[in-house]
Amino acid sequence: MIRKLTRAALLLALLVAVAIPPARAALPRALAAAVQYLREQDSYSWEVINGDPGPVEQTFETARGTVKSVQRNLTPHLKGRISASGEMLIERDWPDGLVLQTLVTADGAMVTNTPEGWLTHQEILEAIAAERMRPDGPTDRVQWLPLAEAVDTRRPLVELAPFLEPQREFEASGDNFSCAVRIQAGGPAAAGDDSQTIGGATVTLHVVGGVLRDYEIKSQIARYVTRAKIPVVSNSDRIVILTYLPVGRFDVPDEARAKLKSARPRAPG
Repeated sequence: MIRKLTRAALLLALLVAVAIPPARAALPRALAAAVQYLREQDSYSWEVINGDPGPVEQTFETARGTVKSVQRNLTPHLKGRISASGEMLIERDWPDGLVLQTLVTADGAMVTNTPEGWLTHQEILEAIAAERMRPDGPTDRVQWLPLAEAVDTRRPLVELAPFLEPQREFEASGDNFSCAVRIQAGGPAAAGDDSQTIGGATVTLHVVGGVLRDYEIKSQIARYVTRAKIPVVSNSDRIVILTYLPVGRFDVPDEARAKLKSARPRAPG
């Protein structure tokens, strides 16, 4: 009888061990509290500052000779705000003076203030298609139309999500919390998966008084070019500063509100 109970107990223990996954590392308490505080905010703002190391030149040899690659960070300076009603207002500016402002509703419909006035996302796509079909070549609109279409509507928590997964391990240094991940073609790699690794990224989050004030993401990505799969390495440095000042409703021109009535929600991705 005792032997049967022992076997039953062992079988139960085995089933429990299989059913319950091993415990995962939790975020440091101060960081978890700061992230939760950000999640609970209905309205806040953020500013994205991109480090520009200047033109970076790389030279590599191929079967057909020497190839030179020159890269430069052309990502715009960005300011984003979320209102209590769930709308987002995103302003982007480039060194050449171009400024684009995009208003996004809670359901994903958007309008962008362009050099030709406020345009819906669909109108921008139609304008891009029209430029491609012009028999005498595109006009100067091709300089800003693709930029107006490719607006980054990610909120900070969406950008940080791959770094905040339970299996990530953070190093704490004072008010800073750092974590490094590998990046694959499809995104950050899962723990223990060495396939398709093309680079890495490190995030450092700065928590002051229980609040996430800013974070920095540094990444190094290898993009493979030519049939020889030669890697061309690019670096980026992205600093995001958060401000917790609530806004009830954005003050935008009536033209933008009128355009939103005909705008359709943008498809995910």
